[in-house]
Amino acid sequence: MVKMRLKRVGKKHKPIYHIVVSDSRSPRDGKFIEKLGIYNPNTNPPIIFIKIEKSISWINKGAQPTKTVKSLLYKSGVIYKKYLINGIKKGILTKEESNEKFNKWYKKNNYS
Repeated sequence: MVKMRLKRVGKKHKPIYHIVVSDSRSPRDGKFIEKLGIYNPNTNPPIIFIKIEKSISWINKGAQPTKTVKSLLYKSGVIYKKYLINGIKKGILTKEESNEKFNKWYKKNNYS
């Protein structure tokens, strides 16, 4: 099974995490398939950078995010964007409406 999880990097007592896609059998800081973003909990507010399109494609392929990564995906808007894309596929929204809704949400929440 393929999982989306955090890989710890950084100094002792100052962790920085890479959000990666890896095989569930590989160790936490071991081999990974692709790097999707960065999470830095040391700053105030924490820095979250995620490649949205790559994350959505991995979720659609069946990658399972861990609990922490799933919360980061919600905060960064990946799950909302996936929801809007599904609306386009079903014919409920147009692409322009979807982009407008996502941009409005992104400006409101101001996540980076």
